[in-house]
Amino acid sequence: MENKHQVITERQGNRIFILETFSASALFLPQVVLGKNAESGILSVAGACFLAGIYFLITEKMTRGISMEQMLKGHPLAAVFYYMHFWINGVFFYIYILFMVSRYLLPGRKPWFAGVPLMILAWMINRSGLRGRGRVMEGIFWFVLLPVIFVLLLSLTDLSLGELSVTTFSWNHFVNGMIGAVALLHPMELAWFYRGNINQGNMRVSSFLGLGILLMGIFCAVTGSLGRKMILYDENPVMSMAQGAAMPGGLMARLDIFLIAFWIVGVFCVFSGYLFYGNESIRNTFQNGGKIAAWLSYGGILFMTDFLFDLYPLFQKYFLWFIYGNLIIGMIFPLVLFLSRRRRKKNEIYS
Repeated sequence: MENKHQVITERQGNRIFILETFSASALFLPQVVLGKNAESGILSVAGACFLAGIYFLITEKMTRGISMEQMLKGHPLAAVFYYMHFWINGVFFYIYILFMVSRYLLPGRKPWFAGVPLMILAWMINRSGLRGRGRVMEGIFWFVLLPVIFVLLLSLTDLSLGELSVTTFSWNHFVNGMIGAVALLHPMELAWFYRGNINQGNMRVSSFLGLGILLMGIFCAVTGSLGRKMILYDENPVMSMAQGAAMPGGLMARLDIFLIAFWIVGVFCVFSGYLFYGNESIRNTFQNGGKIAAWLSYGGILFMTDFLFDLYPLFQKYFLWFIYGNLIIGMIFPLVLFLSRRRRKKNEIYS
């Protein structure tokens, strides 16, 4: 991604970071954290934000002036690995969108009904390169986040502070909950792919602080509204919280419909992002690989829509394995790649 179509502004890069990371993690945050640390979950979320902040600063420092595409040109096996890794992640978020549509918006419809427009839209956004993708993410940023913030504010009227308090503290539970929360933030790995293409700007600390505030807000709103015990038995506690939020006077009582629709747009950003960066990894590494990679990703996933949708219970069963695998592979592997490159550069200078 080295031509003018693959350069984004500082604001676009920071908004992509917030939108992709928050949309992918917030829907699962309360149940994952409380499943590991029901007594002091809020501390685990705070600890996860702190660790993610350190990772954010490391990413910002190590990717200045170096794009992932430059890295992968010297590591073709890594490019293939990333393509497969992102394809699997894209499949997960694809079937999760189909699940949300079939359960909340269009019950009884076949997965194809939502799958076809999703895939066409993803292809149209991604075909214009990183610059076009950045413009789209910049345009829908507040479209996605404002309804979420609005529902969070409404939830304050029904918040139980007792559910948020720390009852007991265990280091083992605290660390397990914190690791689970960090694992949910694995879409931060996508920053390695666009940070080096930000023109005359940086990844701002304020962007990460905003992300942390949103994550803490989601956790507090859901836990304080539903209670810890209910969250552990609720398949989608964030959506349940939205169903309980309503405007004073009974206006717009079904706010969950609006929130779900906006959130689907946010998760779509993550899904399309994984397909985009996976395809770009192949296109920039192998001379004639771009078209084949695109057909296998967009066409392959669409062709297997019914089969993949039937796999959703399997993804649910092994969800923790999925996010922990992403934590190890997605967040540590690029760190090793960039460290090895910097070490080679130092050796070349001193030799």
